[in-house]
Amino acid sequence: MHLRHVTRAACVGALAFAGLATAISPASARTHRQPLIGPHRISISAQPNPIVTGDPVVIFGRLSGRNNQGRLVVLYHRATYGVGGFVPVQTAQTGPDGAYEFSRADGRVDSNREWYVASAGAVSRIVRERVAGLVTLTVTGPNGQPEPDGSVLNTGRGFVYTFAGNDDPGLTGAKVLLQRQAASGGLDNWTTIGRGALDASGDYSITHSFAIPSSSGGDATIRVLVPNDARNIASPSESLSYEIEQTQNPNLTILPGSYIISEGASDTISGVDAAGAGQLLTLYAHTAHERFEPAATTISGVGGAYSFNVSPVNNTYYRVASSSVSAAARTVPSTGSTGSSGSSGSSGSSGSSGSTGTSGSGRHATVSALAFVGVRVVLTLQTTATTINQGQSVTFGGSVNPDETGRNIHLERLNATGDQWQVLASAPVGPNSQYSLSWSFYEIGSETLRVALDGSPENQGNATPPVTVTVNAVPANTLTPAS
Repeated sequence: MHLRHVTRAACVGALAFAGLATAISPASARTHRQPLIGPHRISISAQPNPIVTGDPVVIFGRLSGRNNQGRLVVLYHRATYGVGGFVPVQTAQTGPDGAYEFSRADGRVDSNREWYVASAGAVSRIVRERVAGLVTLTVTGPNGQPEPDGSVLNTGRGFVYTFAGNDDPGLTGAKVLLQRQAASGGLDNWTTIGRGALDASGDYSITHSFAIPSSSGGDATIRVLVPNDARNIASPSESLSYEIEQTQNPNLTILPGSYIISEGASDTISGVDAAGAGQLLTLYAHTAHERFEPAATTISGVGGAYSFNVSPVNNTYYRVASSSVSAAARTVPSTGSTGSSGSSGSSGSSGSSGSTGTSGSGRHATVSALAFVGVRVVLTLQTTATTINQGQSVTFGGSVNPDETGRNIHLERLNATGDQWQVLASAPVGPNSQYSLSWSFYEIGSETLRVALDGSPENQGNATPPVTVTVNAVPANTLTPAS
């Protein structure tokens, strides 16, 4: 899409930027699609694209032709929503080889918009900048207590959680979707579990009670999404991972020592059997897409207390079953007098033919709630040089353990206020669970970045320690667009 090239008189007016107050209409800006064949031509690039509200944008290019140094370049913009036309917003002068640069172009960029430049009778093509809103998310529990990333939430109507935040800039009445991640692998599938709307200040609040614990229906990773509209592209909040637990059975409680551990670490599953000491307890465990299998047994101690040591590699769901039969009673073989423990209903001489005949009455009297132990992936990180010149790229690479081949991994940037991580680039984890992400930097100064992997049914997400990238200024004529 190209602009109709303006007349010489119009260009003279553009050079008199201070007196240029009227907009160029969209109709008059798009009549011709072919560049002007004349003494000058001008290119334009905008980096990065897309951005999040408030991120800096660098616009640069080159005026080609004779006498191309020291020429005035005028930057025009218009918002892609509403009915306004293009208006001039900034000026710069070409340097050696006709190069120009607008740093932090257009001030604070908070909505989708289009740019072009004009100089020496030449007009560039139009470039469109895609801009996401800055969406924040905080979670509070039933009593108003904060529930940060990694907290334990409970199922049931008695546990109501509030998901609230702000969309900047936001449109009054815009939809806000509360979503829960619903797929593993490299897919980015989310299920909407609640809805709200932005008020006049861009704020929202959504309440929700969970019915499905972390052990069912996918990962317990939560975010909010403001769908795309005329002002902004689809805008997600930072995602948060939770352990969503069933309400405890007071007759047989179960608690992990740590709800989240790193891959390779160990944990303790403990609780209390209200029947007291001497109860036979069986620990059952399963990972995603598998069934429960017995993992260990123990005898409850003083006051009914018990514990199991576990070392899961993947997210694992545990429950404990109690026979409510004392250790002394178990020294006498069960008679199987009711026959209910036998697979065919026969009593058998010892009752040992039943699948649970060793428990005496052939049934478990008490079963605990589910307990979830999330296992965080471990990310390694190596980078190329992190002090670079404008336009150069940094590559972030490493490995993920356990194997997460095919899952999406993200390069994230810390926003200017230091309270939100924003995704810059994403790519699938490659063979042998290795990853590589590159990004070109154009804004002068320092950026704080990290690599992050969202949670999945198999493992909890994690992020690398932050890395600082420092970008030094270079002459505008050395800048090239990112590939």
